[in-house]
Amino acid sequence: MLSLGSSRAGVLVSVAVIGVSPAAAEVVLTFGIEQRLEAGRNIDLSVPEEGRSVASVTRLAFGAVSRTPLDVLEFSAAGALLVEHAADGTEVGFDRPEMGLRYTREVPNALFSIGAQYRRDDIDAFDEGLAETDFGVTRSDTSADVRLETGRTAPLGLAFNAEYLKTEYEDTTDPELVDTESARIGAEATLRFTEVLEGRVGLAFQRETRADTPGVPVETGVASVGLTYLLANGSANADLSRSSDDEEGDRTSLVLGRTFVLPAATVTVQIGATDGEIGGTDVIGSLAWAQALPSGSLDLLVERSVSFDEDAIESVTETRASIAWGHDINALSSLGLSLSHEIADAPSERSTLSQFAATYRYALTEDWGLDSGVRYRVRQDAEGRSESPDVFIALSRSFEFRP
Repeated sequence: MLSLGSSRAGVLVSVAVIGVSPAAAEVVLTFGIEQRLEAGRNIDLSVPEEGRSVASVTRLAFGAVSRTPLDVLEFSAAGALLVEHAADGTEVGFDRPEMGLRYTREVPNALFSIGAQYRRDDIDAFDEGLAETDFGVTRSDTSADVRLETGRTAPLGLAFNAEYLKTEYEDTTDPELVDTESARIGAEATLRFTEVLEGRVGLAFQRETRADTPGVPVETGVASVGLTYLLANGSANADLSRSSDDEEGDRTSLVLGRTFVLPAATVTVQIGATDGEIGGTDVIGSLAWAQALPSGSLDLLVERSVSFDEDAIESVTETRASIAWGHDINALSSLGLSLSHEIADAPSERSTLSQFAATYRYALTEDWGLDSGVRYRVRQDAEGRSESPDVFIALSRSFEFRP
């Protein structure tokens, strides 16, 4: 499917909230509709290249809102009618569904949250990194989670969480994209030594099963410790973790970080090392700079990380650099430009993806908005080089109703 950045999700809909506390609840219903036209060439970055395609996407979204001082129950749902014409014919159907439900109860010293989500979209919309991207594939995620926190304002705080995730793939011949089902539990203790010094100790365990190896689960255990020290102009932190995986073996990572809070910017620097039984020792880290401008913003990100490819049984070093500039032309319109380059380097394959995008937004009225944009991508991997230009224009409306 065609898309441009975060605009793939269509109309941004305010989440609905329905309180269950005895206190009077504020109720808000939110509705959204977007009509979007997308056109491009070789949108799946295939080798050899595919032809041109045009898609019409009519997206509807809904949320129901009710809030009390202590309780929040959130519900949201969205989906799209997709008509796509490509070289191999025309497809019509319901696509890109999303649904979420969450209940949260929060007091100063404790929090309880439970939720469930479902999402189905193109795999590249999930932003899992270049090593996990196979354009043209549809991915579905079904998940649920629960979290309990106590002692949030006390010298000792405890947090417990459990998560479930089921991931399924469609329209793929890639043997590395296998349906998975995982369950994870974790616990963390927070020790507030002073008003400026905080420590963390965490344990987590995950069990994952894969469709290609049924009955052979992969188990992973993680132990971590960390310190955060608050400073006059930001904070400093140190985090040490050790994981043990049935496939990867043991991995130890140490990261030191420093955040600077400046009058018009926030800068976060992290540097560290990771050592695994597969792949050895490597440097990891990141630099994130968020600069506020007189009429916009400038964001810079450079990061290097190491992941594990369960199918190829090898470590993957991922490096990414991006820059994004936003400018408010006036009270009604804004312009955005972004440029990024990603590298996924593994012993078996090296992949790169470069992308440039430009967007323009105009508020027609208080409820109606007009969005447009262009994007150009270039990918290089073992199969060869591919490129794809695409454009979009979208007309949207969102409004709230308070019964």
